[in-house]
Order: sequence, then structure tokens, then C-alpha cells
Amino acid sequence: MKKIIYLLPLILISFTCSNNDSVDIPESETFLERYDSTVWVSNTDDKNNYIRFLNDLDHPIEYWLDGGACFYYMREDFTMQGSIIENLNNRLAFQYFENDGDTTYLDKVTITISGSIMIASYEFYENETLYESGSIYFTKSNKSVDDFECVVTSLLTPGLKDFIAFEDKSH
Repeated sequence: MKKIIYLLPLILISFTCSNNDSVDIPESETFLERYDSTVWVSNTDDKNNYIRFLNDLDHPIEYWLDGGACFYYMREDFTMQGSIIENLNNRLAFQYFENDGDTTYLDKVTITISGSIMIASYEFYENETLYESGSIYFTKSNKSVDDFECVVTSLLTPGLKDFIAFEDKSH
């Protein structure tokens, strides 16, 4: 019986001090809270295009598109036609809606992160018909996008669709 009494604290200590490589993340933490200020890079044809997340529901994503000599900077704006659908622990989903009178456009984007890999999956609809879909893969970057020397701010309304169009042009 004495051996059990002596062993019990050792067993409890070994369980509470065991090596746990995984980091506990509160389930209530949102995607934007968790990934605030993180930078991600997509490399296409030796051009590095960057995304940074911000914990801001109206302006959650910044883009730096590699234009060769300079980067083109855009910031997501959900104050007009976009909205966040999901802002969960490892998943961010948003959509844009636009109607120009004759045509209705709906763009859906879902971003998931697992470790150092981010996948941005998209679906673009025109008059409720899917006309383009796909995914862009990113890796986590330690690059300081604030230190880019040549940055041109885009006056266009930014969005992942612009990022995808830019990626396609660089092929």
C-alpha cells in the first residue's frame, strides 16, 4: 500500500509534465484573432505574392502583388459588397455580391490553414452559374511586408479575384 501512495504522485507528475508538442488553442478564438498579422506567400513563376491577415472585420486581408520592380498593394474592403460568412478557428469564409443590372455576380472564398500551409479555395458565379473555381496554395512567411521598398497602392477595389487574375497573368 505504501508503494502505491509513493507512486501515485509520480504518476500524476509524469502525466501533467508530459511533453505535448501541440499548442492548445481556445475554441472561441476566431481565425482573424489567431492569424492576426501573419504573412503568407504564394509563389508563381518566381513571383512572390503576399497576404497578411488583420483582426478587422471590415478590412481583414492585405495583398502585395509582385509586379517585378514594385509590389502592388491592396486592402480587402467588406464595407460595401462583401461579407464574412465564417470566422472560425482555422477557417475564414467570405463572399462578394454585385449586380450591374443585367448580370449578378457572386464570389465565394474559403481559406483554411493547417500548420504552415494555407489554401484559398474560390468559386465565382455569374447569374447563379459557376464559371470558375480553384485553389491557391500559400506557405507561412517570415517576410516583413512593411519593409518592401517599392509599393504602389492600387486604387481599384481589391479582392481575392484581383489576386487570382494577377496570378493568372504571371503564368
